[in-house]
Amino acid sequence: MIIHFTRKFEYLQSILASSSFKVMYCGEYFGDKTGKVISRAAHPMVSFSEYSDNELHLKYVTYGDYGIALKKEWAIKNGLSPVNYVEKNSPAAQGLVALLKARQNHLIPSSLRLPIIQLKCFTKHVYGYNSHFKEHEFDFKAENEWRFVPTRKQIGGNRISENFSTYDKNRDKYNKRLEKYPLRFELSDIAFVYVESEIERQNVISDFGLEETKVKIRLWKEKNRNLSK
Repeated sequence: MIIHFTRKFEYLQSILASSSFKVMYCGEYFGDKTGKVISRAAHPMVSFSEYSDNELHLKYVTYGDYGIALKKEWAIKNGLSPVNYVEKNSPAAQGLVALLKARQNHLIPSSLRLPIIQLKCFTKHVYGYNSHFKEHEFDFKAENEWRFVPTRKQIGGNRISENFSTYDKNRDKYNKRLEKYPLRFELSDIAFVYVESEIERQNVISDFGLEETKVKIRLWKEKNRNLSK
């Protein structure tokens, strides 16, 4: 199963009430083996982590105390994919760096410009800088991330790659363009919902008609900057 984590109970309720996840731009960078940033852009996505229910109590979760776990069949049907984690010194990383540079210098056919960005949207360094924690050499691979990255058609013709500095100056404007294009699911696609307390658990069961066995009190610990990798 894959799990979307969120920080507040109200956010969890909103996701369940709408049966959808908001697609939002996320800043991503990719660098060469010296650490030089080759590409820094914002891409529209929804992020998940792949964990089994019985291993969650062993995990430090990066981004939230609440979670909605969806079945793997739903993920595959909707075009989600696990992230490709690459070591920055590897041939795979160097190959993507070469493609990104060629794209930037207009050395490739126009028909390949979008495929290179699509590849980049699903590629991440194994270790790198985490802007949320202001932490260098963060272990991204431990997150076992899956992503939904829409096609341009799925988001009304909006771009799947925006210059980060341009996006950063007006994040609300760019994300508002995506509000009409959420990633939808059915309640039957849910494997589990994770909350913090028994009161919240009972609220979710009564408000959304989920089976009692599907709503659990979370057991993971939220990762913070002081925890070791």
